[in-house]
Amino acid sequence: MYERILVAVDSTPETGDVLSHTALLAKATGAAVRVLHVQTVEVVDGGGLGAVIEDESAEGAAQVVTEAVDTLKAGGVTNVEGWTEETVRGDVPNAVLDQARDFKADLVVMGSRRHGGVASLFLGSVSDSVAHRAVCPVLLVP
Repeated sequence: MYERILVAVDSTPETGDVLSHTALLAKATGAAVRVLHVQTVEVVDGGGLGAVIEDESAEGAAQVVTEAVDTLKAGGVTNVEGWTEETVRGDVPNAVLDQARDFKADLVVMGSRRHGGVASLFLGSVSDSVAHRAVCPVLLVP
């Protein structure tokens, strides 16, 4: 059924549920899993002196991936690898979609953190964007 699962993770508490669902699917299907964490940056124009501000360090991003890989291995997933990407904050959906394409994923698993009301108008939703544009099924874990 599924041979290659891309799971997108972040440092929120919901990641535990995302990884639990991923482990169940991967064990049941024997799928290979790639854990993806997208490290975001902001590009700031400081009066002609542009600067890049990281929302988290590269070490922090690597730690998120390492912990997710370890969690999946502890849950019985044997074919799992970690991956980090860096992109500007508004381009996270494209980073996930590009990685799904490059990995040839036949399923993307991610959390469905919802912003309510006005926040959703300005912040959008990574999961909604990925779900509407992906060429493979997307499992959104609440």
